[in-house]
Amino acid sequence: MITNLHTEGFRNIKKTSLEFSEGINIFQGLNGAGKTNILEAIGLFALGKSCRGSKDTEMVNFDRELAEVVGNVTIEKKKLK
Repeated sequence: MITNLHTEGFRNIKKTSLEFSEGINIFQGLNGAGKTNILEAIGLFALGKSCRGSKDTEMVNFDRELAEVVGNVTIEKKKLK
């Protein structure tokens, strides 16, 4: 499970840090607020590539040279029956 995510210079998100709860997390906001960009950052962190098929340069904020997406993951061991 992804426990937190930090982005800087990613798309229209200048800088943000998010802590995720167990279970379902909901993003809400106005159009253009960055909800889809947060989902793309999660996909980039989890998969190592954009789920939107974007070029790397398209994911960097216009006023930045680089973008950063960093997160932490916890792994639960499940017992098999």
